[in-house]
Amino acid sequence: MPIRRCPSPADTESALTALSTGAQPREALFLFFGSAADDHGPSWCPDCVTADPVLRAAVTRLRPDLTLYECPVGERAAWKGVAEHPYRVHPLFHIARIPTLVHVAQGGERGRLVEADCARPELVAAFLANTP
Repeated sequence: MPIRRCPSPADTESALTALSTGAQPREALFLFFGSAADDHGPSWCPDCVTADPVLRAAVTRLRPDLTLYECPVGERAAWKGVAEHPYRVHPLFHIARIPTLVHVAQGGERGRLVEADCARPELVAAFLANTP
């Protein structure tokens, strides 16, 4: 399972566009989470810290065929209470809470897991098993 970092909303948009412009429609997973101030330490979001190992283990084991795009929402001040954050107003994603794992296929959303559900191994496994 390739993991690709999309450090900005523009990079996420490019990844999304690339999925829909291939010869065949492709699919991928997009993970939205709070990033650390220096982008190397733990996230400021406690739910993201808890969910990260669960999500990575499940995706690696159950869907190694899909690319996982990591999409940090930025520092806490850039996300919390910012109604016009690019991921909140994105026409496909409409991210309201983090972490959020979105399955995208054929140019649209096929499903998502949000917040505490991302840390529950049985829910993550069921979600990934239901991705075509």
